[in-house]
Amino acid sequence: MKKFFNIPRGEFIATAVLLTLIIAVYSLYFLYDTKAAGPTDLERFHAEVERFYAYQRAADDSAKAARQQQKYRNGNNSNRYWGGSGDTIRGRSDSSKFQPYRPQYEIVKIDLNRCDTTDIQRIPTFGSKRAQKLVEYREKLGGFYSFEQLREVYVLQNIDLEICQKYFTFSPTSIRKIHINTATYKELIAHPYIDAYLTKTIISHREKNGPIRNIEEFQQVTHAYQELVEKLRPYLEFD
Repeated sequence: MKKFFNIPRGEFIATAVLLTLIIAVYSLYFLYDTKAAGPTDLERFHAEVERFYAYQRAADDSAKAARQQQKYRNGNNSNRYWGGSGDTIRGRSDSSKFQPYRPQYEIVKIDLNRCDTTDIQRIPTFGSKRAQKLVEYREKLGGFYSFEQLREVYVLQNIDLEICQKYFTFSPTSIRKIHINTATYKELIAHPYIDAYLTKTIISHREKNGPIRNIEEFQQVTHAYQELVEKLRPYLEFD
């Protein structure tokens, strides 16, 4: 074959290798193009969220329509469907009084300081990973007191806070307090807002000067900036 094409042996080998690579590239392209067809998981996720919102909007519209109808009936007692009393249908007994419409769908907010990962995953945009990370951070904090704190979780930095406010709530009484005058080094430094320097400053002051009496003294002793003091305020207890 080499004599037939009248080319040197080296060029023949190079040509054969080049043809092999071209065939391999086209084969890979064909396989990739075949597998790429169909919607991605993200598209299915957005479609599911949109269906959820559509159902919610329909439920809200139904509730509004029912309230409007009830208002109309209560304000028109003289029409042909109602008797003089305004709450009994003409021609029926008193047991057939008008019953107010009750919406079939109602949002029940989840307490972020008491729920588990299963509860959180029922909320739109919250999968298993987000739910797990949220609960882990909550345990380190001792509980949430602000929706802004959710963005302190790495996987929730871009979370829509309007959705969170719609489906979540807080119970301030369930926040775990830090007993600033008795907490150990390990207990203090475990909190996300307290670093090693602040921990050593607190313990050193306690050992030399006694207990810290209030949040103002805490700021004076530690020289903590105002923003940090406000973030720590719900978690500190002086006794």
